[in-house]
Amino acid sequence: MHQGNLTRQLQHAFTLFQQGKHTQAEQLGRGLLAHYPNHPDALNLVGQVEHARGQLEEAHRLYRKGLKNAPTHPPLLNNAGRLEKARKNFHKSEAYFQKALKIDPAFYYARQNLAILYQEQRKFSKAKRMYSEVIRQQPQFANAQANLSAILEKEHELKEAEFYAKRALQISPNNRVARLTLANIAIRKGAFENVIELLNPLLSSPRISPMDKALMGGKCAFAHEKLGNYDSAFDYYQNANSLLYQQFEPAMRDPELMYSPAAFRSVERAIPDFDFDRKHDDSRDPVFLVGFPRSGTTLLDQILSSHSQISVLEEKPNLDDAFRQYPATDEGLRALQRASEQQLNKLRRAYWANVKRETAPGKLPACTVDKLPLNIFALLHINRLFPSARIVGALRDPRDCVFSGFQQKFGMNAAMFQLLKLETASAFYNQVMNIVAGVADAGAFAMHFIRYEEVIKNFKDEVGALISFLGLEWEDSLFDYQATARARDIVTPSAPQVIQPLYTSSIGKWRHYEKWIGNKFGPLDYWVKKWGYPE
Repeated sequence: MHQGNLTRQLQHAFTLFQQGKHTQAEQLGRGLLAHYPNHPDALNLVGQVEHARGQLEEAHRLYRKGLKNAPTHPPLLNNAGRLEKARKNFHKSEAYFQKALKIDPAFYYARQNLAILYQEQRKFSKAKRMYSEVIRQQPQFANAQANLSAILEKEHELKEAEFYAKRALQISPNNRVARLTLANIAIRKGAFENVIELLNPLLSSPRISPMDKALMGGKCAFAHEKLGNYDSAFDYYQNANSLLYQQFEPAMRDPELMYSPAAFRSVERAIPDFDFDRKHDDSRDPVFLVGFPRSGTTLLDQILSSHSQISVLEEKPNLDDAFRQYPATDEGLRALQRASEQQLNKLRRAYWANVKRETAPGKLPACTVDKLPLNIFALLHINRLFPSARIVGALRDPRDCVFSGFQQKFGMNAAMFQLLKLETASAFYNQVMNIVAGVADAGAFAMHFIRYEEVIKNFKDEVGALISFLGLEWEDSLFDYQATARARDIVTPSAPQVIQPLYTSSIGKWRHYEKWIGNKFGPLDYWVKKWGYPE
């Protein structure tokens, strides 16, 4: 085949791929490979097609073959980096992108992908530097401007974030990241009509993924709620959750998933016959901050982090080794009960190794608080590993808890999946609190319950009682939790709220939706009464 004809066919194949015509692009690419089996561009093309289809092993084979024959080919290195990122091999991914840039510093696609990798790893300083360099190289590259704006908004640099988001929309009017960033800024400013104006047009676009539509629909729902349009708000919440339910339901059928209802039932069944260790004599054991999602744990996290003698670990899977060794099944929990001291010591060492990876170098402060709301699920494991651990239980009106969970868009797992419907969310709350009450009644731990509503209304007394429970002295820095929150990288949906002054508007918010809730909150009636909330 003549070289000019080969080039034209490759260009045509890449155009087909970019248009989403993957089958035609592959046919053309594989036809070229039949004549030129080692051609790096043809291998790169077909590798991208297989990658787009989710055939990662075949894409890996094609990229590897291409790099064997052309080890300094920047597009191949870039796509190999993208592939390793998809396979969770982040160090290899970073190395491929950096090698591509070393060979060709002007190859901004690799710099953009390296920035995305850093952003997803929450290495925001590195990501910002990379995006700024991409923008310098390619001022008309909208995605770099939009992604930079998203980081700046999370870091509360709203003026700069707005500047870059608007520049991105000038280049690409429907850029979803830029519109989401501007919507987040509008929410912070209370400009709720702007939120709907920015996001509503994208909800019918076939180019927007169900996940993004759910996220945008949730923000439109919140805006309608703030405007008092509760009918519209509920419709948006329900439609957003339906999209997520359809997306994740097939993967959530496995009863052996961590945090599945079946796993919670196993924990609940095990409590009556569990031989709890009630030593309660080692102050070196960690404190565990637990609660149903949306019960105020993130607010408590920021408050406690403002104390000089407290280190809060924010939602890290520090107990994963224990779960792998003793899963939350009937048999796994029986094995946990029989575990030898040698086995438990190994898991204790693994726990503290995980903690040290998540904390700054140096000596840990007097009090380590492990904040993960659904460690309620781990209370039996915690008792065997750390019988002297203190448990802080965050409480909030069960109806506000459940409805707020229904409103939020969490990272998905088997527990968060239950929150997509009000009836399953209520049943899940009942399961969770049966475990809390069962463990409390068994006297398994020193436990302190703190109510979200009382923290809002009576900050000094409520937080003071908590600090006393932790064996520490009051510090006025606890009042400055907003400054603490602004300086931290908060990963939960509550991040924009905990930098605000305390407010009461979220108390009793579920009442706006009573006509849609109907009898779906039936399982909550017992807990409303038990926790002392007005019926």
